[in-house]
Amino acid sequence: MDHTRNALFAGLALVSYLMLLAWNDDYPQQVQQNTDFTPVGNSLNLPETTNNNLAEDLPQIQTSSEPIVTTATAANSSLIAISTPVHEVTIDLLGGDIVSIALPKYPTSLDTPNDPFILLRNDNGGVYVSQSGLIGENGPDASATGRPLYQTQQTEYSIDSGELSVDLLFTDPSGVKIVKRFNFSADDYLIDIEYLIDNQSQSPWSANLFGQIKRDGAPDPSTTSGFGLKDFLGAAISLEDDPYKKIDFDDIDDGEPSYNVNGGWIAFSQHYFLSSWIPPQNQINTYSTRKNNAGEYLLGFVSPATIVAPGETQSIEAGYWAGPKDQNRLEEIHQDLDLTIDYGFLWFIAQPIFWLLMKINGAIGNYGWSIIGLTIVIKILFMRLSAASYRSMAKMKRLAPKVQQLKDRYGDDKQKLMQEQMALWKKEKVNPLGGCLPMLLQMPVLIGIYWVLMKSVELRQAPFLLWYNDLSLMDPYFILPLIMGASMFVSQTLSPMATADPIQAKVMKLMPVIFTIFFLWFPAGLVLYWIISNVFNILQQSYIIRSVNRSYENKTA
Repeated sequence: MDHTRNALFAGLALVSYLMLLAWNDDYPQQVQQNTDFTPVGNSLNLPETTNNNLAEDLPQIQTSSEPIVTTATAANSSLIAISTPVHEVTIDLLGGDIVSIALPKYPTSLDTPNDPFILLRNDNGGVYVSQSGLIGENGPDASATGRPLYQTQQTEYSIDSGELSVDLLFTDPSGVKIVKRFNFSADDYLIDIEYLIDNQSQSPWSANLFGQIKRDGAPDPSTTSGFGLKDFLGAAISLEDDPYKKIDFDDIDDGEPSYNVNGGWIAFSQHYFLSSWIPPQNQINTYSTRKNNAGEYLLGFVSPATIVAPGETQSIEAGYWAGPKDQNRLEEIHQDLDLTIDYGFLWFIAQPIFWLLMKINGAIGNYGWSIIGLTIVIKILFMRLSAASYRSMAKMKRLAPKVQQLKDRYGDDKQKLMQEQMALWKKEKVNPLGGCLPMLLQMPVLIGIYWVLMKSVELRQAPFLLWYNDLSLMDPYFILPLIMGASMFVSQTLSPMATADPIQAKVMKLMPVIFTIFFLWFPAGLVLYWIISNVFNILQQSYIIRSVNRSYENKTA
């Protein structure tokens, strides 16, 4: 029985430890969205932006000629606004950078449904922008006069469906015409950025495409609660031997090396949302991260040089994702980009669970009921394994008085006591580990469900019923955690641990209380799963206990 008890303690400790790994150790306060920020759809009141440290921000490459030292230009920048059903974008014509993106389909909170979540911004609320350009020998972004100031026909663009192309125009002093084209889709968060080079000069034109993300070190604004999950916040890069390499701020501070990768991508990851550059996959791209003197972090890529002969035209393009961590869409864009939804070392279990949850929700249309359906399906799959565990525990409970008699008789002779216990278990055909091993085998699935419910953006602001209008938030009235604690208590009383150690007995009795306190701040969706799982266990335990008791009564009759 000691083996069973110790194994169960080890299992509980393992689950608690893995959950604590995901918990916010220092409980950071929520970063509030700046309510003074004007949505980018209003061209008459677009947010002011400055382009400081432009020279320092640009990536440096080695060319055959002397390197050009750019000067920081803070000329009168001009902003244009683009509105689609999924994006509200502000582009600065100085350099053609994306300086703000809001996501209309993801409100900042349910209390402000018309206030879209701000993913990118460059105002007094923080710095998080997407930059791109052409550097190298003839690249206009590496010019000694500063970054190019593009021209456009309109200051506002919008679509309700279909696709939209926004062209920024620039002609360099030698007569090379450059069109920086942004291609938007009404139903996709992937923005295609394309450079069209028309070389009307008398000399070959050469430049390297770069794309980068610049962000300050502010906390994650998509954390939904001061006691919420502390998800990874930082850079991620796809390497040939490491398809999902995480680079946190400390790594950048210490000086992360650059990488030459065939294809690949680089991204900035936070809870629920992602921004990522995906350059052409048929070339060697150089990826790097660094920190400027303003304390801002830069991560991006530089492509190989593109050479356009006199009188010829050519295009250079890259994709930029700015939106939610949509697992299916990210996998379509790049086979490894969906890894930014980090399910940990049990990803191979969590991903099928996520797939099953999406299939169930496709039929039900409510994530609360879908979680209940997912729990029932998983419990049915493990029903026979759980039954073996409960049956073993029920038999051990029946043998508890006989085990106690052996302890009273051979208490001073540990070796003899163990021999007699083994003989008793063999006679009664009971495996002392039969109660805990099936439970331990189910723990990877439990942990996989935990990660799916905590990390899936689909559950953000997903309603259930009554006051549960966001399953990613804690229960404001603590009803679900209290029900969960009560269900744990009932389950415990059905098969109490037979232990002579009073300290261990007290600890086991306190487990429902400890878990209830632990779950008070857990997302309601996760607590709902735990309740349904416990209820299913109680029903199965009750049935098996009655079955075992009837079997023993028939033997003695």
